[in-house]
Amino acid sequence: MPTRLQHPVLPAATVSVDEVFHRFQQLLRLQPFEPWRTRRRSLAYSRLWKPLIVLWYILWQRLQTDSTLDAVVKDARAGGADALCPASRPLSQRLRSRATTAFSDARRRLPLRWLRQAFAHFTGLLRPTTPDALWHGLQVGLLDGSTFRLRPYGNIPQRFAPAANQHGSAYWCLVRVVVVFCAHTGLALATTVAPETVSEQALAVSLLLRAGAGQLWIGDRNFGVWRLARAAVQAQSHVLVRLTQTRARALLGRGLRAGQEVAVRWTPTVHDQADGGLERQPVEGRGLVFALERPGFRTEWLYLFTTLTDAGLFPAAQLLARYGIRWHAELNLRYLKAQMRLDQLEVKSARLALQQWYAGLLAYNLIRGVMGWAGTLAGVSPLRLSFAQARRLVGQLAREWQRQPAARWRRERWERLLADVAAARQPKRRKPKPNEPRQKRHVRESFAPLRGSRQAARQQLLAPPAKS
Repeated sequence: MPTRLQHPVLPAATVSVDEVFHRFQQLLRLQPFEPWRTRRRSLAYSRLWKPLIVLWYILWQRLQTDSTLDAVVKDARAGGADALCPASRPLSQRLRSRATTAFSDARRRLPLRWLRQAFAHFTGLLRPTTPDALWHGLQVGLLDGSTFRLRPYGNIPQRFAPAANQHGSAYWCLVRVVVVFCAHTGLALATTVAPETVSEQALAVSLLLRAGAGQLWIGDRNFGVWRLARAAVQAQSHVLVRLTQTRARALLGRGLRAGQEVAVRWTPTVHDQADGGLERQPVEGRGLVFALERPGFRTEWLYLFTTLTDAGLFPAAQLLARYGIRWHAELNLRYLKAQMRLDQLEVKSARLALQQWYAGLLAYNLIRGVMGWAGTLAGVSPLRLSFAQARRLVGQLAREWQRQPAARWRRERWERLLADVAAARQPKRRKPKPNEPRQKRHVRESFAPLRGSRQAARQQLLAPPAKS
């Protein structure tokens, strides 16, 4: 059995540099978007911080190491957004104040619905359309979920209730997200956000029902439930999910053995939930059993269910190799949290939290899009390129791009960027990566941990000392 995923090498480039350069210009200049229409239309156009400039800078913040509001104002005063303004009225000449209040207010005015449309449009421009990005004519999406945390400021506790920890105190507000990643390029294709009380399965079902037909959804054991398979069938798509051992025995029988392949008719039980719009009907599919062996490790049993019932067209070995790509969803979520700094958002309203989440996905997709174009032109899989180095290179280009009006300079800089990103490849390990404990060394501090709310701690600090 294969135990290591081999990334496919792409064929020769099917797109020209001119086409890629034109798409990149569309992304950075944000030309396809028009300001939203409001009843107070004049106010939306009379301000210095126009919607396109605000959208550019919330994207710019996620690409830079210094993402403060002060850094945004300094960059705007230095001409960082003059290319988005008319030549006769550049922002750097009209922006007199060094205060960050104007940009902060403009960021709050930006409609969330418009930002979601920008995310969908960006994804459409970046998503590969070549036949090489499909698998048997299906677009492969990797499902995975996670959470990010917020401080209980403003209306955040009302929208995302604080979650209690093992000590019984509740401070951090957790937000649950489910993201669909492209298995070919790592792009974030779709996302949904909800409070922690909503399960990942429910969020995934809503994504599958809204998505188009001709998809193959790959998920781990958390998504190996009937409701997800039924949602894919109703959306005229397919699933390849992992099952728990208990569920595999219920579907395939208790005598599980390596290499077993069984036709399955998955009938919902009284415990299976049916979300809104789902029909409680059986799902036809196949159950597969694998025993993965590695020298020095215990045998790992893998139970898969798929709605791809044609064993001749979709043999078990190919399905196992497809499921091996699912691990990239875990890596992509780590990139979103660590590289794009989306693990904890410092905002004071629920609406700004959603705005920053979509802004982070926009910046992430911009980096993934550049990696996809560089990999296609170099004939290498984008998943073999270094995301961290690509983020630094794209962030450096974003600081320079809008300040240089010369198209020739931009084209040369763009070609050099693609060459640098294509050269930043992940190293080939000669030995397996050792297993590391999921622990970190504790740094002792002189301050005691805070229990409960900070407001209660302030009141206790101001209270007079008790008489002994």
